[in-house]
Amino acid sequence: MGTVIAVLGQPMLLRAGQLLPLAKGDALREGDELQTAEQSSVYLRTFDQGFIAVRPNSVLLIEKYHLGKQGAASQFKFQLKTGLMRSVTGSEVQKDKDKYRLNTPVAAIGLRGTDFVVHANEHATQVAVQKGGVVIEAFSSACSVEQGGPCQGVNSRELFASTAHMLEVIRGQTVPVQKDSSPVLQKELQKELPKEAVKDSKEVAKEGVKEPSKAVALGAESSTQAVDLTNAVAKPLIDGSKIKPTVKPTDPLAVGPTPTPVPNVLPTPAPTPAAPEPAIPLPLPKPSEPVVEVVVVPSIHWGRWQELANLPATASFSDIYKAGQEVVTAGIYYVMSRDNSNLQYGPELGIVNFQMAKHDGILVNTDSHSIIPTVAKESALQINFAAQSFSTHLLLNAAGREIPVNVKGAVESNGFFLNGAVSEVQLRGIVSGKEAAEAGYVYYSAPAANEILSGGTYWLRKR
Repeated sequence: MGTVIAVLGQPMLLRAGQLLPLAKGDALREGDELQTAEQSSVYLRTFDQGFIAVRPNSVLLIEKYHLGKQGAASQFKFQLKTGLMRSVTGSEVQKDKDKYRLNTPVAAIGLRGTDFVVHANEHATQVAVQKGGVVIEAFSSACSVEQGGPCQGVNSRELFASTAHMLEVIRGQTVPVQKDSSPVLQKELQKELPKEAVKDSKEVAKEGVKEPSKAVALGAESSTQAVDLTNAVAKPLIDGSKIKPTVKPTDPLAVGPTPTPVPNVLPTPAPTPAAPEPAIPLPLPKPSEPVVEVVVVPSIHWGRWQELANLPATASFSDIYKAGQEVVTAGIYYVMSRDNSNLQYGPELGIVNFQMAKHDGILVNTDSHSIIPTVAKESALQINFAAQSFSTHLLLNAAGREIPVNVKGAVESNGFFLNGAVSEVQLRGIVSGKEAAEAGYVYYSAPAANEILSGGTYWLRKR
């Protein structure tokens, strides 16, 4: 699966019951267990140009690391039994993130990106991210040690590039908690990678777009916060398809005086520097008054950024997360951001209802890898700012099969909202504009053991 590119001290290799010394140039394979004592470390490069550092007093087992052949699925699985490791994932893992799993004694870690560090022992696991992101979930009946790929149930939580924060799981704890990063993790992320690893990571970077240098962990028990993406560097996370639509998800959608359905794709003329940005007319005056249009330029940007089967992407990751935009969510298939805003949404707004202006969704079979686009037959979103709560309903049609999505949760004063702790659907959303003129959210659920349902929505306030 890879080669040792550097050693410090005398790390050891447990292979087929034999304990052997490790040296630079040694080849590694599935089933090997790397052991480091005090003041010893080992650096290895995977066959797909990934990089792993195993720090002192650590034990890392390479369970699976191979590409699927003749229709078989790829598998990338490790077990950090104890200690500290850093990983910069390789090109093949980047292509098949849903086949990657890192187990610790208390939790399962899946991938959203490329450069992360994990500290684990029998009682707790801590993870922080330099580039990209991770998803972590405590072991339970819904997330077993034996499974491959990430656990993505209602108790999972995501963390995206944030050296200042970490996610922690303590044995017996149901939901990971976001905290300030530990000195151990911060020190590791501040270390420069060996020249061999830096060279390889540059090659891996060619495989996709760039990723944000900072982001936020979104969880039912964590406070969502704005993220400064100034000078952000980029690369792919976890979602996708590659077709450039006639209209990007971030383009303004025109809505006339009488609300009418907004088509999914609208032809748009090429913008000129002097031309004003298209806008959404809001709201309608009384019939006796002259018509005066109040325009709102969409400030919520979203789309599916990962290519899937024959479905091309509808958004560029680097377009969604650029300087001056706040990260709302970055998931397996859909990403969303909002223009930086200091608006607050207080109880004086009362109850606000929204009408859907755009939806994009998919149903993925993880066994057959088939992708079915979904259509929203019914849609509703209501936000009660006085009660700091929201509820939404979708009835999705996937090739004749109807799947309901019903979610309730909390809304923060800065406009961020997310699902409640008991929800079977993970949902992250945002309100934007004066008087909550627009809203959007990305959802994710598993209707069956071998299915993933995900999508994004954009809404306008009903007047």
